[in-house]
Amino acid sequence: MQALLDEASLLACAAYVDLNPIRAAIAETPETSEYTGAKDRIDDLSERQDRTRPSTHDWERSRRRRKSGWMSPIEIDEKNDAVGPCVDPSGRRASTKGFLAVSMSRYLELLDWTGRQLHRNKVGKIPDHLAPILSRIGLDTHGWCDIVKKFGRVFKRAAGTPESLAREAVRCGQGWLCAPENPLGLSSV
Repeated sequence: MQALLDEASLLACAAYVDLNPIRAAIAETPETSEYTGAKDRIDDLSERQDRTRPSTHDWERSRRRRKSGWMSPIEIDEKNDAVGPCVDPSGRRASTKGFLAVSMSRYLELLDWTGRQLHRNKVGKIPDHLAPILSRIGLDTHGWCDIVKKFGRVFKRAAGTPESLAREAVRCGQGWLCAPENPLGLSSV
């Protein structure tokens, strides 16, 4: 099990898990990838579009019915969310706080793009609007697909940018926590 030290490693790990069925050729798209958080979130979005918005009275019951109700939301509102843990009062999930400064739609776009890159027979072009997401969290776009493909093999005890890994190594009294040559192209941009 790896320690996820920063937003870049959280995003890479989430994509790694959500794209497992695609990489294993069990599914072709995130929306057909059974037993993933991405599919549960997509199913909830589709269901929400199929029916009218629940009234305030029905909101709690609706939240408990959602397939993705067991997971924390994707997007964190760093300006308005409380500092520290936000325990879910229903007990269905650990926290009501998001974990990435990326919207759900941007995360799904990134999953779709990354999934296309993982298959040689699928053609994909990086949409212009995705580059800021990757650069904002300090990822080199050329190394992104390698991060998702090799996440579990390369990151053993901790995952993160070189700076995060160096801080964690010092904290643990280790010389290094990942391959010193940084094979995945993580950068501190």
